[in-house]
Amino acid sequence: MKLPRFTLPSLALLLVVFEIGRSLGRPDRVIFTGYTQVGEVVLQGGAPYDLWFNTWPPFFQITAAGLALAARVSATAALLLWQVGAVCAIWGSCRILARFLEEDGATLTFWPRAQGHLSFASSAVAVPVLMTGRLILDHLQHTQINLYLLFLVLLAFHLFREGRVAWGAGALALAASLKAVPVLFVAYLVYRRRWRETLWTLGFLVVLNGVVPVALFGPGEAAEHWRAWRAVASTQVGDPTPRFANQSLLAGLKRLVTTEGGARDPVHYAVAAWSPEAVRSLFVALVGLAGLGLALAFRGPGRNLRDRRSAVEIAVCLGLLSIVSPLGWKAQYSLLVAPYWVVWWGLRHGALSGRAPWVVWWLSFACLTLSAESIVGRGRVRMLESLNVILIGGLLVVGLALWVRARIAPDPTPPPRPPGASSGGPPSPSSPRAPG
Repeated sequence: MKLPRFTLPSLALLLVVFEIGRSLGRPDRVIFTGYTQVGEVVLQGGAPYDLWFNTWPPFFQITAAGLALAARVSATAALLLWQVGAVCAIWGSCRILARFLEEDGATLTFWPRAQGHLSFASSAVAVPVLMTGRLILDHLQHTQINLYLLFLVLLAFHLFREGRVAWGAGALALAASLKAVPVLFVAYLVYRRRWRETLWTLGFLVVLNGVVPVALFGPGEAAEHWRAWRAVASTQVGDPTPRFANQSLLAGLKRLVTTEGGARDPVHYAVAAWSPEAVRSLFVALVGLAGLGLALAFRGPGRNLRDRRSAVEIAVCLGLLSIVSPLGWKAQYSLLVAPYWVVWWGLRHGALSGRAPWVVWWLSFACLTLSAESIVGRGRVRMLESLNVILIGGLLVVGLALWVRARIAPDPTPPPRPPGASSGGPPSPSSPRAPG
């Protein structure tokens, strides 16, 4: 069915504007206000981790202080800039994903170019965004930080692919300093034997999380922030009764094999009565096995980050961040736009064929989008989330992306660069392949 030109993009833009406007009208109910509250405590020399909701790493306290200073000028303007920045982050992420995977990625746009109808090329951008639209809108509704992390990680690997190692390392270190889970990409760099990128990233991590806090707060207070954060993080991981909104793998395991795991949920279905310590050990074992499985599945590109298979791997890892994070809220699953992009690319280019991938595709959409409160109601959405519906949807998408990784062939070797060509630049127009 052909859709009128601009219908879907315009509708998506209207929904984004609506959610931003709604967040501006209820500042007391959005997470951004929590950021500024943390920042105010920091500016006043208090203990930021005495705030019960503060689970962010120590470097984020500096970011929160900057947001609090902006909010002192105008809280509404600061929130508006934060939301506009999040929209720019998803747009920038789409531009980078297009360059990673699409033959004409540098020119693709969300806005259709075909005369009168949504073009097939623009669907490369539109469909992954629309498939994760509910999650992105939920992110904007709660004014979270995950879209910034998505952009920073993708930007880091884009810069690595272009040979701008220091800039890429800075972007990746910043993402891991704002929220700890992206630090797992350092392990990916080690796996790919990208030693310069690894060392630069570790260096920036030391600067952002050691040198800068000590310079601003002094060694004693900086060390206290780290001690307090470790205590808070341990408490969150050890929470025996995660609520239904926590859609992480750890929370799902607690609901399944401990009696406490679903105690605050509307649905209880524990099949065992394990101790909290035992389920944490199971979680660590599963993550370890998953890491080993990824290492086996990712064999091939060697050190080459420009191979399209490496781009698929980065998208898979982004999808897994929401799953392995102990606090996997729904909005964090907006990171799934990256693996969704990979899956849609695979469906369009024949890497996935037959009925089974489409069945899994629509099942993931049902889990992630059709379970929205606006569709099923508040009571049913809590029941579905008690059954880990978002986690299941995320696993389905990541599984499809891994399927794509297993089916695509290596990129053809590009021709030798002419003498004097700059390293890391785009290929010449005569190159048989786009940067992958």
